[in-house]
Amino acid sequence: VVILLLLFVVYGYNPTIHSLQLFYYFGAMSLFIMGLTWFTSALVVFAKDVGQLIATLLQIWFWITPIFWPLAIIPDRYQVYLKANPLYYIVNGYREALIDHTWFWSHPRLGFGYWCVTFALLGMGIFVFKRLRTHIPDVI
Repeated sequence: VVILLLLFVVYGYNPTIHSLQLFYYFGAMSLFIMGLTWFTSALVVFAKDVGQLIATLLQIWFWITPIFWPLAIIPDRYQVYLKANPLYYIVNGYREALIDHTWFWSHPRLGFGYWCVTFALLGMGIFVFKRLRTHIPDVI
């Protein structure tokens, strides 16, 4: 993100007050990744094939998240499914903070959905990790 900000400045796009949202999106992304990591790391210890499954699913997830392609190329009736992807909220948030200069509270439904999924994943990750934590040294 720092390199991206430097490129923006080099090309004449100076940061605005909306750029402060980068901290919000970074924190939101960190909580989501923490929940996902706690959940999957505990499972990988007990089933090694889960690691390969996770790698494959992450690759698919990357390509269905509109990072390198605009959501506008997808028909409207399918966009609702792609917007249900929690990472859409983060990617779109970074894009809106840096390019469109839109505040994160402009999309309350997307934000609410994202935080519901993030807290559910975080709670599930904490629960699974705490339950399996005592057995991990025995398996390793």
